[in-house]
Amino acid sequence: MKTKSVFLVLFLAAVLLAASQSAHALLINFDDQGLTGPSVFSTAGPEDVLDITVGTVNAHFEGGVILENTTNLPANPTALYGTAFFGDSTLNNTLTITFDTPIINFFLDVYNGLTTDIEYMVSDNLGNSSTFTLAPNLDGGTTLVGFATTGSIMTIASITEPTDTWDFFIDSIHFDEDLPPELNPVPEPSTLLLLGGG
Repeated sequence: MKTKSVFLVLFLAAVLLAASQSAHALLINFDDQGLTGPSVFSTAGPEDVLDITVGTVNAHFEGGVILENTTNLPANPTALYGTAFFGDSTLNNTLTITFDTPIINFFLDVYNGLTTDIEYMVSDNLGNSSTFTLAPNLDGGTTLVGFATTGSIMTIASITEPTDTWDFFIDSIHFDEDLPPELNPVPEPSTLLLLGGG
């Protein structure tokens, strides 16, 4: 009987912790910030260094520019933060987001702007990372990617050779909330029972 009570208390504590994390969920969407830009890199100008505060957390963006209704990017017509090798010389192959405090559970949408499959890496300053391949831009080259973290610096980079040819975007940056199921599958109920029984 005592084991059941302990399991129930642990289960309720986990539910309360998850609820408190979700209650403080934070999202950066560039449209919500009122940010606009041209539809092509050639008229975007130098790098847009952005500071965006959501809740009590400030996020500092470097390496890209804001484009809106981007030419040849049908997957997302909204405002995005992106970079390309043919853009202004201040743009580079790595977009960096620096948070002023450590965060948990970072995930975002990444969009391929090139006409070939490209491999990307999202990583933090603690050694956590995720690599993935995106289809060409006109074939819906986008995905949701992320991981559990307690870091404060996130980088997104094209890692397909040659790395001096890149074109990609980010949007809908989430943090301090539960990872979505596709990034953090929930254990089967039988697994939870085995853990509880231990």
